[in-house]
Amino acid sequence: MIRRLAFPLVALVLVVLACAKPGDDCSDTPGSCKDKASHLVCVNKKYILETCKGQNGCNDQGKTLICDSSKADVGDGCGIEGSRACSADGKQELRCRENKFAIEWGCRGGCTLDQNGNPKCAPMGEVGQPCRSDSFACDASQKTELSCGDDGKYKVRRTCHGDRGCETAPGGGIRCDRTKGVEGEPCLEEGRGACDMAQQYVLVCQGGKFTKTMDCLGALHCELPGNYSVRCDKSIVPLGEACTEDGAISCTPDGKQVTCTGGKWDIDKKWKPKKGETCANRYRVSYETEKFEPR
Repeated sequence: MIRRLAFPLVALVLVVLACAKPGDDCSDTPGSCKDKASHLVCVNKKYILETCKGQNGCNDQGKTLICDSSKADVGDGCGIEGSRACSADGKQELRCRENKFAIEWGCRGGCTLDQNGNPKCAPMGEVGQPCRSDSFACDASQKTELSCGDDGKYKVRRTCHGDRGCETAPGGGIRCDRTKGVEGEPCLEEGRGACDMAQQYVLVCQGGKFTKTMDCLGALHCELPGNYSVRCDKSIVPLGEACTEDGAISCTPDGKQVTCTGGKWDIDKKWKPKKGETCANRYRVSYETEKFEPR
């Protein structure tokens, strides 16, 4: 960010500036640069040294003082709370917190500046890295969603085993593909489903963990049709297996028709097959998956 500060450059100001130092009491911001890369700013009646490490540095040759703070190092002084900058090495986006630049997050592909000097960064974090409260980021492998913990550091929030992994969404936010999971792994939303990694059965979030609930023996096994859902091909079911939809019809592995009765698959006594006919029904069970969080 490039700051333009309008102050008259009078001799008295220059004398005050030469003597003043960070931490001194103040009532106004001087209108001159401390050096080519910094100037003093009066914040809450105390001077702080704001750095100007961007390409244009600190320039007080005109009617206004120009401080290019679009680049900075962690710990550098800053005068506007919440202002952003790229780190000097181009690897991170920084944010002004309590008048010092702190790491906002790492940047996949580096931190660059747009034509207005504002940072452009695809957020990327690491476990244990300092972070902004309530922020989210993908890890470097793009397989894990991280969230900022109470201690101000990133921690694992959930894994993203789906084919799309963890993505930074356009305009901000994190997309974590939870269409696939691992049995016993932590989950966030009770009743949400996922396919196992081999897409042979369905996992459902129960008691905060993914639990195997049903095999998908049909030819399509555990499908991923999109729209945050998984679908289990239950066209083939073992006789006596538990079921939840009374009246549903499916087939046994040996070609007999079964119906869901009293919570389990039983022979359909109403089915009268022709000679040589085998069961050929299509039955699917669908579950919604966990969705991404736009932060």
